[in-house]
Amino acid sequence: MKKFAVIFVSVMVFSGCATRKPIEGIEQLNQPVVASYAGSQVPFDGQVQVIAWNIERGLFWQDCDKYLAEKISEKPATIMLIGEVDRMHSRSGDVFVADEMARSLQMNMVFVTEFIEYNDKTKDTQGDHGNAILSPFPLSDISVIRHTDLYSWTRWGWLQGQPRKGERVAIGATAALPDGKRVRVYVVHFESSATSSARVKQMQEVLDDAKKFNLPAVIGGDFNELPGGFVFRTARDAGFENSFEGNHQPTGTCSARNGRLLCSTKIDWQVNKGLTVTEKTIDYPLNSSSAAISDHAPVRVIYKIAQP
Repeated sequence: MKKFAVIFVSVMVFSGCATRKPIEGIEQLNQPVVASYAGSQVPFDGQVQVIAWNIERGLFWQDCDKYLAEKISEKPATIMLIGEVDRMHSRSGDVFVADEMARSLQMNMVFVTEFIEYNDKTKDTQGDHGNAILSPFPLSDISVIRHTDLYSWTRWGWLQGQPRKGERVAIGATAALPDGKRVRVYVVHFESSATSSARVKQMQEVLDDAKKFNLPAVIGGDFNELPGGFVFRTARDAGFENSFEGNHQPTGTCSARNGRLLCSTKIDWQVNKGLTVTEKTIDYPLNSSSAAISDHAPVRVIYKIAQP
């Protein structure tokens, strides 16, 4: 029995090592889904609000939509970096969550699948989840960054109650602002079942893509990285600064207690290059039943776009 345990642990460690070998069939998932529901040009004062939020599959996507609509009403020039977004999965109502939200909020959308999920109870659809960018501004130069596989969810996801096929993915896009300026935005969801030093590989893959465009840029989402983690050093070496430097308000492992959303870990972030932070906020919204909308809190930053 002891011998079996040693072999099993060895296999788990080996399977979790970083690899560039793609999952078979993953290339079929790399085609981004693009849609445009944007209305007329939004008011723009030289500042852009960026909201990064892991919405936990979009189990309560209507409540997510309501929260975002409120923030957009306050600042129409808002770009959203949304993680863990279901598409046609029974747990979130068999809808394409990112598309529904983009349509409701009158946004341009780009979505890329992260994982095909095998726990979908609706047998006539292929449930999956991924990441999305929603923007009132036109999006171009879309990059799909299929990350180095730091942990084989395809092999071992069932051990965590998440049978699935795929790999972590980041999306990059260039937003064209009304004054002719452009800003590069990335939504990321770095590996949770990995070390901080391993996640550096995934951050570097995003930074390498950003370098190609030489634009002001924001990278935001669920970094799965605690304050002081190695990914921030890597980003700093590439000229990015932590938009939440010195802010240790928790954003992850959230649940509702006594009418409040309480979180215990600080793992959701934004880093930026070539921009000025004028306001940064972490919100703790509840759903319509006073429960948690998601197990993550949204992180919100208003950036001033520098003169060319």
